[in-house]
Amino acid sequence: MKNMNFIAAFLIMLGTVSCVTFFNSEHDLFRVHDIYYRSWMLKDMEKGTDVFIEFRELDEDVEFTSLVFRGIEVDVNLISEGRSTIVKGTINTGPSLIENYEYKVTGETDMIKYNYRGKEFSYPLKNIRRESTTFTR
Repeated sequence: MKNMNFIAAFLIMLGTVSCVTFFNSEHDLFRVHDIYYRSWMLKDMEKGTDVFIEFRELDEDVEFTSLVFRGIEVDVNLISEGRSTIVKGTINTGPSLIENYEYKVTGETDMIKYNYRGKEFSYPLKNIRRESTTFTR
């Protein structure tokens, strides 16, 4: 009977480990090097936050679609910088001078959303550091 319990426990543990490995393997498509945000204010009229995620070793089939930061989802722009790809999301917190600016309040936790070979995925963003605020007049 003890052998049966041991075998059952071993099989459950093996199944759990393989599920964890599968979940983590989807994020082997890229490596996050740095995550930070900068707040900004423009002519005392408009203010917002730019969120930057620097990736290294990015699979060419990954297509970043949007970013969720503090419950607000926005589209992203890609910037190539040497060996790195930087994904930038701009979140305005008032009337916007940016043309065609759209956002969606989702209430979701901080994450980057992406497509990979026709499937949608998300990657949680943790330890986002704050950089200085920029004032432009």
